[in-house]
Amino acid sequence: MDFVLDVENRERTGKLEIKRMRKNGVAPGVLYAGGDKSRPIKFFLKDFVQLAEKAKTSQIFTLKSAEGDVRAIVKDIQLNGQKDTVQHVDFQLLSDDEVVSVNVPLRVEGEAPGVKKQGGILTTQCREVVIVALPKDIPSEITVSVSELKLGERIRTGEITLPEGVTLKSNPEETVANVISGRAARLAGGAAGDDAASEEAAAEGAGAEAAA
Repeated sequence: MDFVLDVENRERTGKLEIKRMRKNGVAPGVLYAGGDKSRPIKFFLKDFVQLAEKAKTSQIFTLKSAEGDVRAIVKDIQLNGQKDTVQHVDFQLLSDDEVVSVNVPLRVEGEAPGVKKQGGILTTQCREVVIVALPKDIPSEITVSVSELKLGERIRTGEITLPEGVTLKSNPEETVANVISGRAARLAGGAAGDDAASEEAAAEGAGAEAAA
């Protein structure tokens, strides 16, 4: 699928102009080009929403305008807290020879031995990571295999195998997935919450490492 969005320059700004635009189904945005350079733009909200509903966080958009086509990624979306509708979108212009920071979703796959053979429960915590790469190297998603994950073990972001040309920018100590005991899972579902489950899992992991 091509993620192409028609945009126009915003010649006028201000609250009254933006209110008029939104009344006509048009959303405001800004295209950032690095440094202090930016370009106010506008586009039909329904067109953006249709694309955004199918896009991943790392999706590259083609912005078409009278000035020519450019490639960009979405850096920020401001929502109306009451209506949950898009109010404003920030885009980051991409250049073929300049690296860019982008959020990339993680996809956990495989069957963990800690679940299949040891009766544990697989939990996933980190859903995406921030990476740095040239536009041509930006992955749509990153796969994380749990096929060797045992009870009490975890996979951290720093242990993920990244595609060539991609560097991790996120905290390398964040937990992506771990296998916890049934007791820890019950704590997670009760009043103790996720923190208690994480502490239990960490204790199990420490015990497993000491026993190794």
